[in-house]
Amino acid sequence: MAMDPAERSMILAALAGDEEAFETVIRTYSRRVYVVAYAIVQDVSEAEDIVQETFVKAHRAGTQMREPEKFPAWLLTVTRNAARDRLRRRRPQASEETFDTLADEGTATPGSALEQEEFRAHLRRALGRLPEEHRTALTLRYLEGYDYRAIETAMGLSNGALRGILGRALGTLRRMPALEGYRP
Repeated sequence: MAMDPAERSMILAALAGDEEAFETVIRTYSRRVYVVAYAIVQDVSEAEDIVQETFVKAHRAGTQMREPEKFPAWLLTVTRNAARDRLRRRRPQASEETFDTLADEGTATPGSALEQEEFRAHLRRALGRLPEEHRTALTLRYLEGYDYRAIETAMGLSNGALRGILGRALGTLRRMPALEGYRP
């Protein structure tokens, strides 16, 4: 899929040192970068830090990049690597209680906000147990609504590989005790 000419020229200008164009690049790609970072680290503040780190690195590497069509995939690769590094540094301290920070206050009534929040907590716990690639693909597809082509590009996968990952991830989620009794 070819890049839109306006997007291409924006990226070229940003990579050549145009600060205004770089700010536009940040506005254009920051949501995608955040989604990928959050899907991996499962922490809002760490994901926000990773977004900043990613764009600082992109700004520094700008003049070295020759092909603007490869910039979006490169940006998401930098994001994934930064998030994985954080996860590796954090992993020794992580425990099951990391996912259990939401207290159960009050009684849930069918369809209540509390019941929905409880489901989201169970879903976050279940997603946290999935392999990173599965978690990222599910987050991008079902929580962020990205189409298959955008996810394939972001994750560097073929269509068949993405469909396989999503199928396995959904199958794993369906079998998880954390979601038992919570079938949407």
